[in-house]
Amino acid sequence: MMTFLNDGDLSGGERRRFFRVAPAVEEPIILRTAVGSFPLIEISGGGCRLPIAAHLGISEVDELDLCLPGRSCKISVRLRPVVVGEKVFGAEFIDLEPESREVICAYVRSREIELARRFYSPARSTC
Repeated sequence: MMTFLNDGDLSGGERRRFFRVAPAVEEPIILRTAVGSFPLIEISGGGCRLPIAAHLGISEVDELDLCLPGRSCKISVRLRPVVVGEKVFGAEFIDLEPESREVICAYVRSREIELARRFYSPARSTC
């Protein structure tokens, strides 16, 4: 069962302005909160989806560390929970610096290309 906490400005039934991807299992994206570190289930330039256990460690005033694979520096983010379910919840980035958003979007683009190559390679074609 999903509970909407804040639906923002919706138009045409579409809430997403950014593409989202699931991180590679072998290279997780980690969010460090006051109650522990949690792997992201999905990420986009607008927010992320996390395990429900991370919900306890998120406050809109706290700066949290987001660790992307292959990067030595962490990205500081603030999150606002948007949709809370039984096992996962979605959160949007609040006041994210443009440079940080671009780093996240660059990761999403590279992950999209990686997934497209994996699932749409000529070797997998059935024609």
